[in-house]
Amino acid sequence: MEELFHALGIEPGIILVNMAGFVLLLALLKRFAFGPVGEILAVREREIEANLGDAERARDMALADQRRIDAELAKLDDRAREIVSVAENEAAGRRRELIARAEEQSRQIVDEGERAVEHATTEAREQLRRETAAIAVEVSERVLREALDAERQQALVDAFIADVERNAAVSDSGGERA
Repeated sequence: MEELFHALGIEPGIILVNMAGFVLLLALLKRFAFGPVGEILAVREREIEANLGDAERARDMALADQRRIDAELAKLDDRAREIVSVAENEAAGRRRELIARAEEQSRQIVDEGERAVEHATTEAREQLRRETAAIAVEVSERVLREALDAERQQALVDAFIADVERNAAVSDSGGERA
């Protein structure tokens, strides 16, 4: 085997020295480098785990706060809907009240109008009676003053009846005189 190493240009003594140096280097690295680096890595790992725990707790608190805020918003939405509903109901009640009041005022106005028409009709009839009586008195006076023949008497009676009929027609048509 030595011939093979020599043919390849490899010296076994140098390989052994290199291997011993490598093992010594590993031992020194383990003692002076890997130990402190391992410690630093362990500390860093603990810090990261602590930070992850803190972050998870903060996330849980944020989620709890979010749920609480959502619940409060839902309550506020319910309260707002309730307020709107109450306002709508009050507005509808007020509207019904105003309509009822307007209908009552309308009925009062119509009733007053009917009473005024009745009063005017009664007064017109009274006026018609007075005028009819006055006409009758006037006709009677004429008859007494004049000497009446049968033909003249018939004409006065016809005129009186026509006056009465005309006054009755005026009374029936709303109190207007023709």
